[in-house]
Amino acid sequence: MAGDPTKANLWIDADVYVSWNLSATLPANAEAAFSSDWKLIGLLDGDEGFPESRDEDSDDKFAWGGMIVRTSRNHFKLTKSFTCLEDNEWTRKLVWPGSTATQIKVPRPERVLVAFETREGEKIRRLITAQYAECSLDGDHGENETDLESATIAATIFPTAEGWLFNRQDTPVLSSISVTPATLTVADGEISALMATATYSDASTADVTATASWVSSNPAKATVSAGFVTGVDPGSSTVTATYQGQSDTCAVTVTA
Repeated sequence: MAGDPTKANLWIDADVYVSWNLSATLPANAEAAFSSDWKLIGLLDGDEGFPESRDEDSDDKFAWGGMIVRTSRNHFKLTKSFTCLEDNEWTRKLVWPGSTATQIKVPRPERVLVAFETREGEKIRRLITAQYAECSLDGDHGENETDLESATIAATIFPTAEGWLFNRQDTPVLSSISVTPATLTVADGEISALMATATYSDASTADVTATASWVSSNPAKATVSAGFVTGVDPGSSTVTATYQGQSDTCAVTVTA
């Protein structure tokens, strides 16, 4: 089967952060913490996830003879939802905007910043509203004996003047690794070092020599451990380094 399994996502955890300060500072990157302006919404319904719906009006234009020649599109609207499982200060502020701890007021959605964060191991993805969102209760909300109390919040995402909806932050994803040098000549009984360098989607690099998996195709001629190649007997071998599904090789020649 063709493809790269490392690029398939199965998000095992998630959070939503909301800021009522429309000037709140965004985190510098996906690994940076949110400032105190951002409020953690709390427990979420993972089965419901973050469903997203797009609405748009389209009008097909036809020439004589019935052939379609153009389509006009307008009135685009994006809604992204999340289901809260906690009854806390911030969820109540979303469900009942304008209300207080002692009085419930007819809700009028407020403009807020919303950040959707999903995680899988060390992988993090954030979608943070570029302009703002208006949040409102979607569907029913109530109490009963058997189910967790929950509130589904629908966030209508308002774009910037340029049409941007979200700022996206991701942890860098491994793109490739390279072994240097690509060819190595080592004498019988001698030890030489190889280096494995990982390159990530943001063009950053890291030395992964110590954490990569190393194997020699012909250990009777050359062995390898943690990047150190030992010549065993004159001949040749291919040394392969593998790290998080990516691999590269070095052609090793052992001399007498």
